[in-house]
Amino acid sequence: MNSEKFFQSLESKISTFPTFILQTLLYGVLLFGCGFLILLPAYGIYKRGIEVMLIPALICFPIGFGILIPSVKHYIIKRNLTASKIIINETGILYCNSKNEAVKKILYADLVASGKEFDISSHNTRNSGIIPLLEVFIKSEKEAPNSLYVEMALPLHVIKDRYTLYARFLQGISIFRPDLKIAPQVFHSYFIDPETWKIDRKSEGFTLLFVILAAFSICGLILWLVFYFT
Repeated sequence: MNSEKFFQSLESKISTFPTFILQTLLYGVLLFGCGFLILLPAYGIYKRGIEVMLIPALICFPIGFGILIPSVKHYIIKRNLTASKIIINETGILYCNSKNEAVKKILYADLVASGKEFDISSHNTRNSGIIPLLEVFIKSEKEAPNSLYVEMALPLHVIKDRYTLYARFLQGISIFRPDLKIAPQVFHSYFIDPETWKIDRKSEGFTLLFVILAAFSICGLILWLVFYFT
């Protein structure tokens, strides 16, 4: 059987409710902040006069517009440049917008050897959070290849099949770029069975439970400290 021929594409799945909460919180904070920094001083000028509200207005207006203008530019005017789905197919990873246009690509053909023991590895960084980031190397005009961290993440979206996306991408590397070596810890980092490319749901569940318990413990500790010292 030709593995390349039967390689199926995979599209990211969005967790609807957490994504709704995340977007609502962000837009709510932006609206509240802009209203507090722009509309409230403007209303104060209307009611009390520019003489009284001049200094507050000079402080609030630049901050408010400094938040509002970039937000409108990024989330409304240039929303077509923001990815809303991830597709993994026989070419690589495609980060696509709502019109199914690829705004970013990581192609198997662009991957190169790292010059180290392993070409594909995973690392925890300050920006990776709990889930390690997948490190690959891509072509560069210079002699040394460029290191690139692969994230199965989307702005303002919560992806529920992140590990499955990593597994499919790694499977694609094994099929289309068998010359590249994948570090063993990569499979452990994303709970992937290297024989079947399936996710070990039990290990994933234990990790999620540990994260939830740790979060509740930290919140409980903070509340205890607040009540203890007040």
